[in-house]
This record gives sequence, structure tokens and C-alpha cells, in this order.
Amino acid sequence: MQKTTAPSSAPVHFKMSRMSRYAFCLLSCVVSLYHYGSSLKWHGQQLKSYSYKEVTGNDLKLCKSQRNMCVTDTMDCGSVPVHRREMFLNTSCRYLVHKRSFVCKWIYLNDGKIINSFIFSQTSAFIHCPSIFNPLAEFNVTIKSKNIITKTEMFSEIYAVSIENITQAPCPTITSVNATETSIHVGWTSGEWHCTECRFHYRLCTTELWTVVSVIPFEETFPEIFYTVRGLQPFSQYCFTVACRGTYGLWSEWSAEYQAMTLESAPTVAPHVSYYVESLDNSFGIQKLLLLWRPLERSEAQGVILGYEVTYTSAKQAFLKRVINTTDLKATVVMTAGNYNITVKAYNSAGLSPPQRIRISTGFDKRLPAVKGLWASNDASSLRVRWETEKTAMTVTEFAIEWFPFSDVASKQWKRLNGSTFSTVLTGGISPLETYRISVYPLYDSLSGPPESVQASLKHGTLLDIVQLQLVNVTKTSVTVKWVWLEKAPSNSALQYRLMLRGEQETRSLVIFPHQWTHTFYRLQTNAKYSVYIYGETIFGNFSRANTEFTTPFLENDEIIKAVVPVVFLITGAGIFLILSRTIFKESFFSNIANPGHSLIGHWLLNPLHERASIIGVLNLEDFTLSSHLNEKCLIKIEHQLSDGEEFDDESFLSKMCPPHVCSEENSNSMETSETFPGLTEYVDVPLIPANSGYVDNCHMPGCSN
Repeated sequence: MQKTTAPSSAPVHFKMSRMSRYAFCLLSCVVSLYHYGSSLKWHGQQLKSYSYKEVTGNDLKLCKSQRNMCVTDTMDCGSVPVHRREMFLNTSCRYLVHKRSFVCKWIYLNDGKIINSFIFSQTSAFIHCPSIFNPLAEFNVTIKSKNIITKTEMFSEIYAVSIENITQAPCPTITSVNATETSIHVGWTSGEWHCTECRFHYRLCTTELWTVVSVIPFEETFPEIFYTVRGLQPFSQYCFTVACRGTYGLWSEWSAEYQAMTLESAPTVAPHVSYYVESLDNSFGIQKLLLLWRPLERSEAQGVILGYEVTYTSAKQAFLKRVINTTDLKATVVMTAGNYNITVKAYNSAGLSPPQRIRISTGFDKRLPAVKGLWASNDASSLRVRWETEKTAMTVTEFAIEWFPFSDVASKQWKRLNGSTFSTVLTGGISPLETYRISVYPLYDSLSGPPESVQASLKHGTLLDIVQLQLVNVTKTSVTVKWVWLEKAPSNSALQYRLMLRGEQETRSLVIFPHQWTHTFYRLQTNAKYSVYIYGETIFGNFSRANTEFTTPFLENDEIIKAVVPVVFLITGAGIFLILSRTIFKESFFSNIANPGHSLIGHWLLNPLHERASIIGVLNLEDFTLSSHLNEKCLIKIEHQLSDGEEFDDESFLSKMCPPHVCSEENSNSMETSETFPGLTEYVDVPLIPANSGYVDNCHMPGCSN
């Protein structure tokens, strides 16, 4: 056991020793770093330790053992100073005449709680220490600093002091300010101190550039000093301060900064006006004129613009003048078609601006198109608005944005943007509980386009929602879809909406705006399945709004028609050709053969009853002789005729032409063996002659010639 444990104990001891050394080194490093950091912190505090000490004559005491020393602390009498000039930097002393005090400022390179005191000395003895601060006094001063904790005392170098040279004039006090439109009249005083020169500093309060003016006081106005600053901007806030000095000594401290506003003057620039004409009723020629103008700059307004005066007169009836006063930056006028002279002026409490005159023809059809794609979304406590424009011959140079809450239309606000800017953030106290109407006007010089407007709120963004998505037309390579925008608060505040087409091998998407309600996707695959989605984008993610699916056909309807119609025409033509060919072929090569069974004569000849009859009936032609009434010889031919509309009746005819016992038997047999033909065919119409009649004979009647 010893052999096995002895070798293992040595490495353990070695490891523990090595770990101890590592721990000691680490601890030493930490202590060194702490000490180094503390040193840096101590030196950093030294550079920022400013000291200030102020005493009056009543604070001084005369050292009894050293009559040439006046001290603030009697413990300093008889002390042996150890001067450390490097510990006292930027030392400056002065005598404040208005307070009758002696004050010094310096930077002290030490740390901790310090007590400062002054030691005044001169070569001769002081008679009265409280009266050493007089204009003719000259003496030496030493600053003593004592650390309360370490009891360490440090002395500055000895400074030679002349009260006349370090006397500082009292700080002036501004007593009066009177302003006009372009000047400010200022008055100040320095008490009983006689100032021989002053410096007047002034600037626009919106800038940091000071203007310095030297002022020589007039003896007649003593103790007040006056100065008038001229050439100032009307209705502008100016800041100014004053410093003075006497016949000897130092400049005073600057007076407290004072502010004053110059008075208003009439605006110097006419408003820049743009207009837009819209037809309301073409039948009566009634049109609406919209006027927009840019607000004047502060330097142009020369005050607070109280409103605008709009005057318009007809070019044909100049004596009819109408005046409109408004505080808005737009005006709407309903008028009949014609030419008009428009004048727009701005005014403040001082007067009217120069007029802006424009001549308008309501029949002038040159106009700017409205912006498109207007959309608003929340941006923290503001509304971010963006839009697009169409490319036209006239490039939009400026946009005017108007917005106001529906609950307070009078709090309308305007904003102007450069024509190359297509988005902005609306600030100015947007309330989260209000619904705002936002309108954007495109402008080009004196022309304006119609406004495009949306409703928006901080909670929902634009108050528009998509309620349905439908397929309009599907072909084998394209699809057209449409959707409907509805003015209502959406369930989610969307930054924008996207239309996406998704197939098995491709995905397409684009941003859609309220001016878009349909879109067509081209270059689709034939006989393929696709899905169309509309989804909204938010700062937290996306949400689906509507979707639909479809499959592209293999063939188009027109292609099917183009393929089927020729086949139908071909089949129809072939049928007509076959029918006509059969008729012509039959008539040319297979003529009709008469069928005896379909004629009355053939029917009579084929009747077997005629062969068995033994009775022959003969007509007695003498009964038909009318010799006594005829003047000429003629031949009589007896035949049966049918009246118009009368059908041939075999039974009736036979009953009249033959005896009843013969006709009845013959007719009964004939009806059993043959069909009755009510009309005539292509054969001659002759009566059925009884078998016993023999024949029909023609004879010459008496009195008739052959």
C-alpha cells in the first residue's frame, strides 16, 4: 500500500503549490488593478476640483506677532508656508466693488475635504485690516488649503495684488425695453458705479451667433444708459445682454440674458396659389374651383397670419365681386363656366400682403392626376403616410398634405413636401383615440390635382379592409383576380397588403393599394394548380386576409371552338353532298317504273271478279239522243266528272251505274282484295265498268256529222 500511495502524494503537493502560486499572482493582479484604477479616479477628480473663496474686509484679522499680515484664520499667523505652486492652477482674483468683497478662483489638484483661507501681507505694517480693500491698496496674497482628514497644509505662491487693477465693475441691470417693428430700445444701469464704456450683445434667439456693439454712455442720462438696436426683423425674438466697466479695473460680468419681441408688420410676400377645376354639372355648366396656397415663411409673414382674403370676379362682369375670408390654406368656390380673375392676400394685425393675381379659365382642361396608393400606418405615436404618382408630361414639384380629426375640423394641419418625396410622418399631437382624414394634393406651379384621401387612426392604421377575393378570368397561361375594399376598421393594423400567387414551381407577390382592385398574372403553366392569397404585413408578422385556388385549363375555349367548328362544317357538308349525289344518281341511272297496283285502271284490270262475270251490260245510246234540240251534228262522249272538293267514291258510282244485286256483290269483293285510292295518281281517271256491260261504244247520233 505504501508503494502505491507514496508516488501519488508528491504530485498532489506539487499541484497544490502551483495552484497557490497562481492564486497569489491573480490576487496581486487584482490589487494592482484596483490601485491603478483608484489612482486614475483620484487624478481624474483632481482635474475637476474647482475652488472659490470670497472674503470681505470684516473677515480679516491682524496678526499680533506679525503686524504686516492680515489673515482670515488666526491659526495662520506664524505658519511657515511650503509653497506648492503646481497644486494651484488658473488662479484669478478680483475685487467686487458692489459687494466690497475680495474673491479668488482656482483649480486645486488634491482630493478630500479642503478648508481654504487667505493670508494678506506687505512689507509695512497694516494699520487696519478691514480697510485694506481700497482703490489705492497694494499687497500680497497667499492661498492656504488644509485637508481636514490628513491635516496636510498646502500654500500657493505669493500673488501681488493691486486693488485698482482687479476692481470689477458691478453687473448691469436691464431696466427698460421698448420694441418697434425693426428696432429694440434698451435701457440699463450699474447702480452708482460710473461706467465709461459698455458692450451690448444681441442675437436672434433661434441662432447662436452674437453681435457685439460698443456703447459709450451719455452723461446726461446717468445713471441710466440707453441703446437702440436697429435693422431687426419684424416679429422676431431677440436675446441680449450687457457688460460695462469704469475708469479703471475689469469688465463687469454679463447681465442676465433678456428677451424681447419686435412688433409685427404687414406681410411682404404674396401667397403662392395653385388651383384645380372640377365639373359638377355639365348640363348647367356648374364647376367647382379649388384654391390652395403655401403658408408664408416667418420672415415673409412679418407676424402672425390671421387669415386670407380671396376675391374673384368674372372677366365679363367685373363689377360683380365676391370676397371670401378664411383661416384655412384652401378655399372652394362654386361658379359657372367662364373666365375669372382671382386675387389672394394674407393679412396680420399690421395689414395685408401684396396680392397674388391669377386668371382662370374653367374650360382649361390641363390638370394633374391624383396621387395613387395612399396608405397610412401607425409609427409609434405618429402616422406614417406614403403614396405614388403617375408619370405625366407635367412633373409634380410639390405635395400638400392636409390632415385633421373628425371631432375637431378646426384643428386642421398642413405640410408641404418636395415633389421627389413620397412619404412623411405626421406629428403634432396625433391622438390615439381620434380618427383622422388625410388628403394629399399634387402640385405643379399654379396647377393642382384632385385630392386623394383616406381615413386612419393610430390603433388601426388605414381604415380599409379587403372583404373578398374572386377569380375573374382563367386561361391556360394567365389569371385575373379582383377584390373589394371596404371602409371599416380592420382587425389588424396593416403596414401594407400583398397579393401573392403560389404554384408548384413559382411564387410571385406584389404590394396592393386602395386604387387597385384587380390584377392579372401572366406566363402561367398550362394545366397547373395555383393559389392566390392576400395577406397583410404588420410589425409583428403577417396575417392572411383572403385566398382562392384554381387550375389552368389545357386548352382555351376559343381553341376548342376553332378545332370543333371545322369538323362540324365538314360533316354537315359531307351529309348534304351524299344526299344530293344519291338523288342525282338515282334519277340518272335508276328511273321510276310504274306499278299497276297503284292505279285505278291497273286495279280494275287485275281484279279477278271481272273474269267470272257472265252478265254484260250495254248502254242504250238512244236514251241520250237529243236530236230535236240540236242544230248541229256532234259526237257525245260520256265520262264521269268530280266536282270541286268532292272525293271519288267507288261504291256510290257503281250503285248508279249497275244494278244493285250486281254492284253490291262486286264492290264487297273488291273491298276485301284491294285498297281504295281516294285521289288520282298519274293514270287516267275512268270508271269501273261492270263485267256484264260488254264494252263502251261510240256512235253517231242523228243530226250529228262525222
